[in-house]
Amino acid sequence: MVLISEVAENIYEIQPGGNELDRFPLSTVYLVVDEKSALVETGCPAQISDTMAAVNGLGHDIRDLSYIIPTHVHIDHGGAAGHFAQLLPHAQVVTHPKAARLFSDPIILDKLMQGFLRTFGEDAKQRFGGVIPVPEESFKFVEDGDHIYLGNRALQVIHTPGHDPNHLCFMDTQTNGLFCGDALGSYYTEIDVTMPSSAPMTDPYVTLQSIAKLQELNSEIIFFSHGRATDWASEIIQRFKEDTRECTEVALKAYETGETQETIVQQLVDVLAKDSDKARGDLLAWPYFVSTLVEGYRQYFNSSI
Repeated sequence: MVLISEVAENIYEIQPGGNELDRFPLSTVYLVVDEKSALVETGCPAQISDTMAAVNGLGHDIRDLSYIIPTHVHIDHGGAAGHFAQLLPHAQVVTHPKAARLFSDPIILDKLMQGFLRTFGEDAKQRFGGVIPVPEESFKFVEDGDHIYLGNRALQVIHTPGHDPNHLCFMDTQTNGLFCGDALGSYYTEIDVTMPSSAPMTDPYVTLQSIAKLQELNSEIIFFSHGRATDWASEIIQRFKEDTRECTEVALKAYETGETQETIVQQLVDVLAKDSDKARGDLLAWPYFVSTLVEGYRQYFNSSI
């Protein structure tokens, strides 16, 4: 059962039900309504029917959707883009020009799926759904500084590489709200923990540059793709920047000195959980802590040290 709420003026959060950590890697999807409407994030393919039902349940015909806007190509964020493009042929899939080749090439999509399986288990395709290419004629290309005009509001495009080279964030001009994708990682309100986006293939130092870029925007709301919307924008971005920097420093030192994986896990949990025993317990019990955060740092520093 999805959770639906209006989190800002005419912006609706469509969130998978259940515990925040347990529902990962499913993404929160946002419907933005104006003269034209947009879906920011598509989530995994397994989320499609729930998303369509939620949009229609809000009184909006999903067939009128103008834009499908995944922040990046990873399957938990853009995995359903090809399916939505097929179901809604009049809608445009908004993406960075360099990302279009990834979204439209079945061979590349298969490689992305193989990486997804390594991270989330061999049954991940059955649990989260398979991907299909986006037709080339469906794309709307945007780059840093562009705007997607919906009517009285626009979505400003911000190029934020690091987690993914072609990652885009979007600033809603009406609410000064930021759709952050994975550029700001995850924020789990239930345990008040920020989670850096150091999944495999992430460059943590470029990520820090993108965080600084986003901080300069002075957004008032952050619409998290893993987690919920929050109006503690400045505090959360500052904390996320500090946690990302500290986790990166801790991981680098640990790999340089040959620490065990168990020690690295404990050190990173120390950074993120602060003084919360509940947060510590939940993070240590979370099945994807090692396969996303710890493995991401391992791969990066193994290739750069």
